[in-house]
Amino acid sequence: MSGKGPAFSSLYKFKELYYSFRPSNPAYTPEQYPDLNGKLAVITGANTGIGFEVMKLLYSKNCNVICIVRSQEKGLEARKRVLDEVKGSFGSIQVVGGCELGSLAKVRTAANEITKAIGGRPVCLIVHNAGVMPRANTDTSEDGFEKMFAVNVMGPQLLQHYLDPLFLKKDDDMKRIVWVSSCAHFYGFSDYGINWENPTFENVELKDRPSALTLYGQSKAANIFQAKAWATKHKAIVDNIGCVSVSCFPGLIQSDLQRDITSSWAKKAMSTILFKSYYGAYTELFAALSPKLKITDQGAYIVPFGEIHDPRCDIKSGLENGTDLKLWDFVESKISAFF
Repeated sequence: MSGKGPAFSSLYKFKELYYSFRPSNPAYTPEQYPDLNGKLAVITGANTGIGFEVMKLLYSKNCNVICIVRSQEKGLEARKRVLDEVKGSFGSIQVVGGCELGSLAKVRTAANEITKAIGGRPVCLIVHNAGVMPRANTDTSEDGFEKMFAVNVMGPQLLQHYLDPLFLKKDDDMKRIVWVSSCAHFYGFSDYGINWENPTFENVELKDRPSALTLYGQSKAANIFQAKAWATKHKAIVDNIGCVSVSCFPGLIQSDLQRDITSSWAKKAMSTILFKSYYGAYTELFAALSPKLKITDQGAYIVPFGEIHDPRCDIKSGLENGTDLKLWDFVESKISAFF
C-alpha cells in the first residue's frame, strides 16, 4: 500500500518527548483571542477534559458552540457547568449526543442531528478533539475494527465527510480545522507510523495485535496525515475560503484519556507530571484561532503550548510524498458504505 518509509531519528524522538515535559510557555492565551460573536464552532468530546476547557474558553469569547458527545446527559451537565462558570457571554452552547465515534452508523445518525443544530449558519471552527487511549489492545469496535483506529481516525473522518458541505463555503472569514494528535505518534509503526497491511486489524486474533501504545501511536500518526490530506483533497475551495487544517499535540495533560488507569499510585504520579486541562486547551485554540497560521501551514503539527514542530521525520516525509493521501483513501474505502 505504501513504499517503505525512511528511517527516523531516535534522537529527535527523545528530544520531542523531553520537550513534552518542559514545553514553552503558552504562546496564545485567552486575552489574545478575538471576539467570536456570531462565530460557530463544532467540537467533539467537549463534555470533559481538554474539550470542556476549549468549549468554555470559546463560549467566554461569545462563540456559539455545538458540543458533540456520546452521552447527551453528560453533555448537558458540561453545558450547565460552563453556563454557571461563565457569565455575560453572548454565545450559546448546544449539545448533540449519541455520537459514538466507534460506530460508523451512530456517527451517520449524529451527523443528521448536527446538521439540524447548525441550522444553515456558517461553520467557522471544527475541532476533532474526542479520542480514546485504553490500556489494553483488545478493544474492537462494533464494525469489527481495532477500537483506537475506529474512534480516533475513522469516526472523525466520517464526521468530517458530513460536515464538509456545511463547512466548505465562502460564508465567513474564519475557517479552521484541528485534528488532535499526540506525541504518541512517535510510537507508531516503523513505516510512516501505519501498519499498512491491515491498519484496522480486521480478522486478526487479539493475541497477534501489537501493544496498546503502538496502536494508539498509529491512530495519532493517522491524525497528522488527515490534517494535510483533507486540505489537499479540497485544495481549490480551501484556498478560496482561506481555511487552514492542522494537527496538534495538546500536551501531557490531565484528561479523561487516563480514565482506564485504576492504580491510585499511578494516578498520583500522573497528577504531578501532567499539566492541567486548560493548558491543553491553549494548544488546541492556538491551532484553531491563532492568526500566525496561514494557508501555507496546511498540515502543520502544533505542539504545546502553541509552537509548530516537525512530527517524526518519516511522517513528515509522508506529508509531502502522498502517504497522507494513501491513508485518507484507505479510510475512505472503509467508511464509504456510510456516506
